[in-house]
Formats: sequence, C-alpha cells, structure tokens
Amino acid sequence: MYFSAIRLQHFRNYEALELTPLRGTTVLYGANGSGKTNLLEAMHLLSVGRSHRTAVDREMISEGKSVAFVHGQTQRLDGRHELEVRLYPLVKPQKRVLLFGKPAERITDMMGHATTVMFGPEDLRIVRDGPAARRRFIDMQLSQIRPSYLKALKRYLSALESRNALLKAQRCGTDGDVDAQLDAWDEQLAGAAVFVVEPRRWFLTELAQNAAAQYAAIAENPGETFEMRYVGHLATTETPYRQMLEGLKRTRNEDKQRMYTTYGPHRDDLALLLCGKELRAYGSQGQLRTAVLSMKLGEIALIENEMGETPTLLLDDVFSELDARRRNALLQSAQGVQTFLTCTDKADAAGAKADAYYRVTVRDGFAVLQQE
Repeated sequence: MYFSAIRLQHFRNYEALELTPLRGTTVLYGANGSGKTNLLEAMHLLSVGRSHRTAVDREMISEGKSVAFVHGQTQRLDGRHELEVRLYPLVKPQKRVLLFGKPAERITDMMGHATTVMFGPEDLRIVRDGPAARRRFIDMQLSQIRPSYLKALKRYLSALESRNALLKAQRCGTDGDVDAQLDAWDEQLAGAAVFVVEPRRWFLTELAQNAAAQYAAIAENPGETFEMRYVGHLATTETPYRQMLEGLKRTRNEDKQRMYTTYGPHRDDLALLLCGKELRAYGSQGQLRTAVLSMKLGEIALIENEMGETPTLLLDDVFSELDARRRNALLQSAQGVQTFLTCTDKADAAGAKADAYYRVTVRDGFAVLQQE
C-alpha cells in the first residue's frame, strides 16, 4: 500500500497543501515547529481516524477556521482508495469521514483504506506509561489490520459503560433488581469480550515473535532477549466467555462497592521484558529505544504477512537519535516500503537513499514545502 495523493486544508499550520508522494522514501526537513510532524499526523489520521499526539480533534484545525480537510488517495492490491476526514470545531458531529466522496455511516468504516506504521519520540511512552498507553498501542495497530476488531472493541466498551452506569445507580433500586440487571449485562459483556481477547492474543503472539527477532538482530549485546507477554484476566484461557462470566460474578460485590467493573479485558496490559526483567524498571535509554524500534519493525512484517502488502512507514524525528546499527536495521526493513522521514537537518537523513527531499519552512504563519 502507498499514498498516491495527499491534500490538506486548514489542518494545523497548513493553509493548503497538495502533494503527490513517490513510492520510495521522502525526507521532510526543517526547523522545529515548521510543520513536518503535522503532515505525518494527517496521514496517521487517515489510517486510524485519530491523532497520535492529541485526543482533542479541534487542536488539529487551524486557528480561526471553521473546518479542516484531510484528503488522501491510496493504492492497494485491490485498486485505488479515496478517503477524507473533515474536522469541525463547533458543529456536531465534529469529525466526519468520506469514502470515495460519499459520507461513511461510521468512522470505523475508514479502517483498512490506509495503513501506516508510525515511529516517533513519543512512542517511548508505550514502555514508560501505564497499561492504558499499551492498550492504546494494541488497539490502534490491530484495528488497521483487522477493521472488524474496532467494531468489536466498541461493542465491548459500550456494554462496559452500561454496566458501570448500573453500578453507579444501584442505590436507586433494590439488590434484587440490580442483580437481575447485572446478570443480563454480564452475559453481554462476556460475549463481547471474546471478540476483543482473541484478536489481541493473536496479534501479540505474532508481534512478540517478530519483535524478538528484530531486537536480536540490532541489539549491541547478543545475549539480550526481548519478550512481550499478553497480561490480562483472559489472556491465557481457552474459554474466555465462561471465565469472563465467572470473573464478573466473583467480583460483583467488589464492583458494587467501587461502582465500576474491575474484571475484564479493559484492564489488560502488555509486559515488556528484557532478559526476564521489566524493561521499564531495568532498561537503559538505548535499550528502551531498541525495544520500541523492534516493535515497530515487527509491525511491518506482521502487516505484510497478514494483509499481503506493506504499510506506509512514518518516521518522526527519530533518525538523529539512532546509532548506525539501528539506522541500518531501520533502513533495511524500510526497503520496498513507502517511507516519510522528518528531521531538522538534511544531514541527519544521510544514508536514507531518499527519492525526494522537501524543505519545510513557515511563510506568513503557514507551512510551505519546497522540493529540492
């Protein structure tokens, strides 16, 4: 898969941009704050429907504007795909998706039209932050590979929200009324959990194998072993529906006291281990960076194996932070993959064998691309 056209209007600091990317490597260089990352953010938005930097969509709209447009064309094995995301700061719905020029019924319908793997400095948060950051990583990548997963996740979260609302409102009814209603929601939640847990288990098993191989290939110490383990109430069970029901019943009294659901895949985590020890606690900065890089490179191989085509690789200001060994590993994995690479200095991209260079500057407050 590759982007064949990108068009922006009033997106971040882009007043207007029309770009026809090449299938190879494109280098975007310029001063910090010039707009390099904004272009990568737009492609990421087209692939997963959300920003990798903010949860507030209106932040992506140029100041003082009533709408922002991000339009993309991709070429896949089955032909050309066309998609567009429109962002509105004040009108509901604030985010709208068009596919082939027609409004999509749901935002989730955009999944599978553009596939990207992004690697940026903020990805170290996958290791450093809490379980929510790792679940977000899993959900966003898995949704691109299997669009049906996102719909299943939304069904689970909707049932979870309803069950939690009932737990909060339990004081308004009798215990009998609450227990009868909880029985019904437990069955719905358990059924929905199956279609969340099983794809996660598959994805993490495949990614763990790929990432471990990548880490072994680029680590400075060949004795270091990198492991990823799926951690959760249902992570290893062969009967997730039954175990989910049993777990919900077992924790019901605690849930009533806390007024939220304490059992289920919404509490899942991903253990990242180096030589059997927790990476976050014992890994050096270089080891953390190598682990995250290995996970990203592993994603490329997984997507290619599962979908039969490569994603577009988005590298945001990471080249200057990688040593020669890691750069070479990254470049080797990027062969045959459409790649966008940002850096502050053109010299940072030495060795990238780029097919196009664009200098990104700011003129009258707006980002401008100048091809060299």
